[in-house]
Amino acid sequence: MQPTTNGRVMLIKHDAIGQGELGVKLMTGFMAALTDQPVLPEKIFLINRGVLCATTQGPVLDSLIALEAKGVAIFACQTCLSYFDLEESLKVGQLGNAKETLAALIGSDNLITL
Repeated sequence: MQPTTNGRVMLIKHDAIGQGELGVKLMTGFMAALTDQPVLPEKIFLINRGVLCATTQGPVLDSLIALEAKGVAIFACQTCLSYFDLEESLKVGQLGNAKETLAALIGSDNLITL
């Protein structure tokens, strides 16, 4: 059965949940579990260190690729990628900007933040 999206927006601000090796392990497990859910967020916005997730450096790149294949729109902050000098390393999703990120966050009744 193909998962459905529910209009929820997910904001990912970091490449780990918490700090250190445990934080990376938690993020990896969380995102892998998300790929198996029957209901998925409609959009995922990656900001700050969260953009690392969508690059070759990202610990959850495979999960994001799987989520995009299931219909989840993924946006990586262009300013953040530029800050980390990773514009050429984006492997999943598309470039996002503050205007569309804010519009999605403000327009969402269901926001999930990591």
